[in-house]
Amino acid sequence: MPSEYAVAIVGLGSRGCSVFERIVALARLGVPGAPTRVEIIDPLSGGQGLHGTDQPDYLLLNTLCGEISMYPDEESVGSYCGPVGPDLHSWVTDRGLRLAEDGHTLGPAGRPVRPTDFLPRRVLGEYLRWFFEQVRGGVPDGMRVTVHRSAAVDLDSDQRGGVTITLADGSHVRTDYAFLTIGHTGNEPPPEGAGDAGADRRITDPYPLPRRLDVIGAGETVAVAGFGLSAMDVIASLTVGRGGRFERQGGALRYRPSGAEPRILLYSRSGVPFRARPDRAEIATAFPPIALTRAAVRRLRDAGPIDFDRAILPLLMIEMRVAYHRCRTLLRDGPDAQEQLAAGLAEAAGDGKLVAAVDSLDRLHGGIDPAELWDGSAAVRMEDSDSYQRWLLATIRADLDEADRGVLGSPVKAALEAIRDVRDFLRDAVAAQGLAPGSREHFFGQVVPLMNRAVVGPQKDRHHELVTLAEAGLIRFPLGPAPRAAFNPGAGRWELTSTRLATVHREHADWLCAGSSPWPTVHSSASPLVRSLYRRGRLRRHAPGSAAVHAADVDASLHPVGEDGSDPRLWLIGPLCEGPTFYNHLIPTPGYSRAFVDAHRCVAEMFHKQKGPQS
Repeated sequence: MPSEYAVAIVGLGSRGCSVFERIVALARLGVPGAPTRVEIIDPLSGGQGLHGTDQPDYLLLNTLCGEISMYPDEESVGSYCGPVGPDLHSWVTDRGLRLAEDGHTLGPAGRPVRPTDFLPRRVLGEYLRWFFEQVRGGVPDGMRVTVHRSAAVDLDSDQRGGVTITLADGSHVRTDYAFLTIGHTGNEPPPEGAGDAGADRRITDPYPLPRRLDVIGAGETVAVAGFGLSAMDVIASLTVGRGGRFERQGGALRYRPSGAEPRILLYSRSGVPFRARPDRAEIATAFPPIALTRAAVRRLRDAGPIDFDRAILPLLMIEMRVAYHRCRTLLRDGPDAQEQLAAGLAEAAGDGKLVAAVDSLDRLHGGIDPAELWDGSAAVRMEDSDSYQRWLLATIRADLDEADRGVLGSPVKAALEAIRDVRDFLRDAVAAQGLAPGSREHFFGQVVPLMNRAVVGPQKDRHHELVTLAEAGLIRFPLGPAPRAAFNPGAGRWELTSTRLATVHREHADWLCAGSSPWPTVHSSASPLVRSLYRRGRLRRHAPGSAAVHAADVDASLHPVGEDGSDPRLWLIGPLCEGPTFYNHLIPTPGYSRAFVDAHRCVAEMFHKQKGPQS
């Protein structure tokens, strides 16, 4: 019989919940090697992780509620499925929750929730808490689960003594294995020095919202750095979060201020706005990939380390062109013609003639420049502040016109969504040293920001609101790309100066606020546990000296790698691995989900290590 042993799960957000579900599911299925004791360590201990249940409803998820599920199916775990349960959409529907007219408040009044709705983050926190209790209630006989409502601050691991975890309350937990699923741990700010004038007028991390912004007074000016999701959260917190309201008047969106709002200056390094998420008629991928497939990435991996720009980017560009023509054909000739086109293009891809086939479609019907859609920076107008602001608002409005048409109604959005549809295949390219070192730096430093700008933008309603706030004069974009900010101690305010506009423009702000939340870094983590492991050489940087990759190193099995090699008693899963792996911040989805795949293979490895002799 296998010996008794214990495992710890350190961190109980969605990744920790998935690991727990896999442990319980495999044990219930009778897979040999199940632990007899599970120690769960998390100061909140509810399962919600960073999705606090006390957040206001205007802070929305950026994943459709029909795309979120904590229950893995056969596409991810094969025949090792546990009990079936609801996805987030079914869960809120079963509870009679509805979406109010404001588009974000979830409660008993309003219209039915659709699978394609973006719901408040706090609702995901409630779903995760419910899911954890469901799994906990299904623990099989012979397995004991203990929940420690404290943070892990240190960890020792060796082959003879197992794992000893020190908690913030001074106690110790001893196990044989540990899963580190600690999520977004945050980073320590750089040490203050003589050059840090204005530190008390700078918000380096806006979360948790809206509390972190309470210091900004009504009528003051705040300069927000970023055009992405976090910047939209900041804007919502400073407007709707302060009592303002968006209203429809004669079909037009208007903003009714409360008087508590500050004035907002918005800028970014690139100066190019994110593209808004388009309407979707359904959850399924509209136009499945033909050129950049999992099989294509596997062939590239077999040939050795991949150069992204040479090997993968051309496939991505042709995939965008294919999606554009498939959508145009659907709109012009109907679904049968679109399916025939897709079959013909797939055959051309198999014969190595896909580019020629798409070139022919371009000549017949007109096409797109996928590189311009992918980047967009060449179109920026930078004669002066006014021309830049006009260009930016016109660009956002044009993109919103496409987003309102939806994925099936806009060939442009169909082309862009092709980028989203291949992200999981790119995980296969990145993992386990798949990219050549120079290409890895380029991928995380330049490619990923472009990818995020193209398809990880805000909900389109947020951009409609952004335009409305600009028309009301509450938000301006006067500085162009990458302005310089310097604090004037005498005036007690920030001075911002354009650096790319032909005619220099200057603005003043009372506050400087980051409109982004940085990825966790292993070498400057705010987590006492990560700091200790890094200091003692139990964790190391995946790419020392890199300007783009700050992750902890892990091997192909997700064991953390330190100065003495990888530790087979530990697994490190989640955002701290963004570098040796890719795209670690998504909540699990129905169907194939890398979060489920990773949890399953790591837990199955532990079971395999511990299983007894077969009868």
